[in-house]
Amino acid sequence: QIIIYDSEVTFDVDDSAIAKYLSNDLPYELSSDDVFITCGCTQAIDVSVALLARPGANILLPRPGFPIYELCAAFRQVEVRHYDLLPEKGWEVDLDAIEALADQNTVALVIINPGNPCGNVYTYHHLEKIAKTAKRLGTIVIADEVYGHLAFGDNPFVPMGVFGSIVPVLTLGSLSKRWIVPGWRLGCTPRVRHVPVSDAHRCPAPHL
Repeated sequence: QIIIYDSEVTFDVDDSAIAKYLSNDLPYELSSDDVFITCGCTQAIDVSVALLARPGANILLPRPGFPIYELCAAFRQVEVRHYDLLPEKGWEVDLDAIEALADQNTVALVIINPGNPCGNVYTYHHLEKIAKTAKRLGTIVIADEVYGHLAFGDNPFVPMGVFGSIVPVLTLGSLSKRWIVPGWRLGCTPRVRHVPVSDAHRCPAPHL
């Protein structure tokens, strides 16, 4: 059977099944209320940025990264601030740059793991450092994990949601990459509620 883009195709999506599946990799249980279904991950990105947008807001994006984030931020009038990935350290996040770029108007730190376009997979310890940095800065983490579990090499994939006890995490995922079904435009944004946003976010809390 050939899977193609078709405006006539619809899906009956069981968000409780998605929550159950994603919970397999987490130290706590997600519920169907934690999962927001979107038309592909591109819409999930736009919805996430739209929820966080407010006058004067800025968002921290990786460089190199996925250009849809810049497009969505520009459309929502959210300032983009780029932090570099470090090739000499396996494309890890430059945490010193994050500290220098963030201010009281920073609404989110975006990470892409596994990396696009660099193909890197972050270690548990690096993700933990990212979580602690975001907590210290009072912002949330948007974790783009559309390539989750498509990890090659020595580092196993670790979902950012594992660190939901440290910082609020909004995870972006989709069917098309992980299960290699590009015609199935289905994305999701499971939210981690293990830590209330108000406990770790100094900006007005988004309606996640």
